[in-house]
Amino acid sequence: MNVTKKNLFLTKVRLHYVWLSMLCFVTAVQGQSYEVGNIVENFTLINRANGEEVSLYDFEGKVIFLEWFAWWCPFCRAAAAEIGPGIVDYYEDRNGNPGGVPVMHVGLNLQGGAETSTQNFIDFYGLSFVLNDFNRAVANRFQSSNQPIFAIINGLANSPSHDQWELLYSHLGYLDLSQPIDEFRTAINSVAAAAEVPGYQSYLDDLGVAEHQRAETDDPDFDGVPNVFEYFSGTDALDTSSFSRPVNKLMSIGEVQYHVLEYVHNPETTDVSVEVQFSNHPDFNFLNASVPFMTELLEDGLEKVAIRSGEPAGAGSEFSRLLFSSNEQ
Repeated sequence: MNVTKKNLFLTKVRLHYVWLSMLCFVTAVQGQSYEVGNIVENFTLINRANGEEVSLYDFEGKVIFLEWFAWWCPFCRAAAAEIGPGIVDYYEDRNGNPGGVPVMHVGLNLQGGAETSTQNFIDFYGLSFVLNDFNRAVANRFQSSNQPIFAIINGLANSPSHDQWELLYSHLGYLDLSQPIDEFRTAINSVAAAAEVPGYQSYLDDLGVAEHQRAETDDPDFDGVPNVFEYFSGTDALDTSSFSRPVNKLMSIGEVQYHVLEYVHNPETTDVSVEVQFSNHPDFNFLNASVPFMTELLEDGLEKVAIRSGEPAGAGSEFSRLLFSSNEQ
């Protein structure tokens, strides 16, 4: 698979293009405990087997079953004895949940400094993948104390049932040896298979674009916008009036002004992505940081995305551009 990246738009922002706005956001406060329905932030822990870092988002495309344990905990032993056959083997035998979504079981070891006892626990109960969470930095986001702790997270994008990284289930303790398995399966089974994404070629087929005008950089309606960006933006590559061009603005955050590039995006076009770059130099040899600023859902299912420069607007000019990346089979 080759990744191609092309320069789509190069624009220049001058200070006399001024558009001031004060925007308010409601965001999750880091450190608060997760509740079912929350989006789980990415985290990184150490793989006990090889010492390498592993992140939650490495398990994209799967339902992730997290199980925190300590080797000496009798309830952890009771849970591990049931979860092996009731969850791990159950979904391996069925090639995933009823929607065909793979299920990944991750053990998380809470007890440091007891390597032999911990390894005996892991071997006895057949845990195949274990991360260390000695200081409970991650565990405490789900349950504030004790063990075992269970969390089930949807890592599948484009599922019609749940958002990606949505917390489906969280539970502390294991007192009943049958009911929790049923609850676990209900949460896992609730994740529906990803909806079909039309893709770039299907987009061209639906429009009836001629074969000699189907390249990503072709512009069959001669409006200056190549096919791939029309596709990314959810507009018609054969209609000169359909495209909404990116807009440069100057926005205020508190008393500080920043340059912002705003564009429209079809969120279903997962096979194409866009990178926004800012620079004080037209050759873009030196880049300023690009910071997500706002995403607004439009009535037609499209998104209006605003990315701001990481540098406050100064006395000179700042350039911005969009680069698209597409995966070519």
